[in-house]
Amino acid sequence: MVNEQAIWLLDMAEPHINPQRTWLAILALLYAGDLDSAVARCRRLRDDPAWAGSTRRQELLTLLQARSSLLTGRSWRAADMLQSMLDRGTSTQSACLVVAWLIEALVHLGELDRAHQVLLDSKLAGPLDPDLPDRAHILAARGALHMASGRFRHAIDDYMACGWLLDACFVVNPAVIPWRSRAVFGALGIRRYDLALALAEEELIAARKWGSPRGIGIALHAVGVARRDDTSVAVLEEAVALLAQGHARTEFVQALFDLGTMQIRRQDVTEGRRRLVEAAMVAYECRNVFWEERIRFALERLQAPAGASKLTRQEEKIAYLARAGHSNRHIAQMTCLTVRTVEFHLSSVYRKLSISGRRELVSALSSVPS
Repeated sequence: MVNEQAIWLLDMAEPHINPQRTWLAILALLYAGDLDSAVARCRRLRDDPAWAGSTRRQELLTLLQARSSLLTGRSWRAADMLQSMLDRGTSTQSACLVVAWLIEALVHLGELDRAHQVLLDSKLAGPLDPDLPDRAHILAARGALHMASGRFRHAIDDYMACGWLLDACFVVNPAVIPWRSRAVFGALGIRRYDLALALAEEELIAARKWGSPRGIGIALHAVGVARRDDTSVAVLEEAVALLAQGHARTEFVQALFDLGTMQIRRQDVTEGRRRLVEAAMVAYECRNVFWEERIRFALERLQAPAGASKLTRQEEKIAYLARAGHSNRHIAQMTCLTVRTVEFHLSSVYRKLSISGRRELVSALSSVPS
């Protein structure tokens, strides 16, 4: 077992003798799902005089604590620690990792403009230097930001590049960066159902080899959504149970949301509403504004009169193109309509979904049946 090997390495010698080995071993515990052991080890390091007296070791310790907070849904705490590191200035070895994990935390909190500014300030929004440290984490963070902003094709590109880089480095445990599972939702956003299912099934095979409840739960969530068949609800229920077991509260909220909306579409409204309310409570506890908004939209749609907000086929098509980031002029060219007609349909979409503009389409359309 990975966690047993990590603990053995940590017990072999004093942690200050080889801080890099200590860092990697505690990261392994986090990705294996042994959060209690990882947190306990961090507490020991905090009280170790050799670590307290070293800037580099304190940097590594803060990164470990931030990652632990991020994995357990305490994104606000991770964001505070990482922003402080960025403000103070970090070593070259850690700079990219601090930026990547800060962006990830800010996306969880729904602070997309701030996350984008961090990316721009770090000059990491464009092509990345092949020799850049922790490039895979930057690509994953950019993918998450693109996904939350509705730029699904850009998200897929970054996740695929992340996966290629991880494969080249022989990193095969999807718990490190579940790039396939995350790319699944980008593929669904552009209605590439074949790609979504292939990525999801491949991720589940990889996750089962490592056995982490969090990793398997994330993969099952992607499979359940990508299959879009009679097995989906059962798969999502298993995903929710494993994510709860793995204390992965951010992913737990997302899986609960998809389970609830799927149950509602299948006319199990009472159970679906219960799942959404539970997801809303956890999202609130995690200060996850992005998912709080999504859940609020879904619950409000349940209370609307039957058929009052149902989109026409043309409205739905235009709404999804707008959500994907296409301009009104580009949508008009793609649909053989005038720009004025596209604007008319979008106005109707906004009115039916009770939203004020494009940015809210990402949240509002998440509960619209495809």
